Amino acid sequence: MSKITRAIRDRNTTKQLFAYLVLFWSFLGILMQMIRALMSVHPLGYLLLNYVYFTTQSNLLLIVVSSLFLFSKKRGMFYTSIAFIALINIGITAVVFHILLIPFMGSVSFLNHILHTITPILYILFYFLVIEEHPPLKKFWLALVYPLVYLLFVYLFVEPIIGDYMDNIMTTFDSARYVYPFLDPSNYDQGIKQMLLFNLGVLAPIITLFSFVLCWFKNWFESKHTNFKS
Repeated sequence: MSKITRAIRDRNTTKQLFAYLVLFWSFLGILMQMIRALMSVHPLGYLLLNYVYFTTQSNLLLIVVSSLFLFSKKRGMFYTSIAFIALINIGITAVVFHILLIPFMGSVSFLNHILHTITPILYILFYFLVIEEHPPLKKFWLALVYPLVYLLFVYLFVEPIIGDYMDNIMTTFDSARYVYPFLDPSNYDQGIKQMLLFNLGVLAPIITLFSFVLCWFKNWFESKHTNFKS
């Protein structure tokens, strides 16, 4: 793997190719979402509501990270942090979709595969094989901030303020007012108590472990690559 990584990193065109692939597919996914929204019976509503989804926000992060890689000459701590946050976000997007959301869906569209399968795979490869910047292990918690803020966003803004509107226009989606079914207390036998137990007692520790493991692996991977070069 170190030989492959070195071969990729020693060629600027190869690194740019990876970045452009991430940029192209994430941008294509967002563009297809916009086109689908504009062709719907509620074009403006669907267009705006696209951006409440964690998936959409995660793919937008990929656009930011790949664009900064391609077009910014200075990449400091901000880039290091946002690149790692994007890794965890898009990883969560892929895992949650394939494990928790597909059971609620009758079929999976090509657009869903772009946003939840293709871009996660491409970005994971890009992050480990191309991006050299990475946070120290003690900063793994950086990636936990975004999911926490997102939960607050759903429960303090989306559900109480635009929940009724989402229910009215997103009629084909289960639990639209909570964005995702596993965030809706009505989907649990014991309501809010069981929902909190699942999200804070199961999902949160899994995401924490996921962030720690990927941060550790990135640090280990880069140390091996450095030793290989020397």
